Amino acid sequence: MIVSITFDDVSPVYLSVADLRNLINFLNEVNVVCTFFVVPYGDEPSYSTWHDEFTSYLREAAKSGHELALHGYKHAKNEFGCLYPIPLPVPYPGFKKQRDLLKKGTYFMQNILGVKPLGFRAPYYLYNNITLKALSSLGFYYDSSATIFKPAHSIRLRVRWLRRYKPFKKYNVVEIPVCGDYTYSLETRKFAEFLSAAIRDFELIKSVGGVFVINNHPQRFKNVGFRFLRVLFKKLSTMAYFSKLCDVAKMYR
Repeated sequence: MIVSITFDDVSPVYLSVADLRNLINFLNEVNVVCTFFVVPYGDEPSYSTWHDEFTSYLREAAKSGHELALHGYKHAKNEFGCLYPIPLPVPYPGFKKQRDLLKKGTYFMQNILGVKPLGFRAPYYLYNNITLKALSSLGFYYDSSATIFKPAHSIRLRVRWLRRYKPFKKYNVVEIPVCGDYTYSLETRKFAEFLSAAIRDFELIKSVGGVFVINNHPQRFKNVGFRFLRVLFKKLSTMAYFSKLCDVAKMYR
């Protein structure tokens, strides 16, 4: 069974150079490849916030086998979708607006990071069919904005949102659903509870032949998060292998 590890909000706005370095070193130590979802964050003048050292670490991560994918443009709630009926005054983002934002994000990643993104995840998981059409028009392989449970970061209070747990193709884009974010509010005293929840979810996805996608927000990632993933990886190592989302998408295209 395939397991994919992902990290959202990868940007110097949210993450220090030291935190990024520690994260990459950890992944290399445990020999697990992952997908980093990068936030360009803002108009061209704000590119100056991308320090040479931060950019260099991401470029090296890509060279060592990790994937760099796109996570919105400014990381705003209403970039690619919004919650109706709230907020009512916000217009639903149309095809042209979404396509323009995707093009800007792609341009940033190609010119600053030297990588053309094949995958996308919308900020706050808010997206719609127009997003998939815009992604398809620009040659993206996959989207990973759908979540099996809502809210994705909750363990105790959540509902099953998707009926389809396996990756599926729509508008020529592979949708790869996220199962959960088990390190979002992880504390030492919740360690065993969250670990058990992750393993139960793994068994659920395994039973239908799906892909177990774990998301993480590194700005909330404390030392206990590293310990959690280390233990989880060890428990899953005999039952699964780890893959980047772009490689999963190629299997379903």
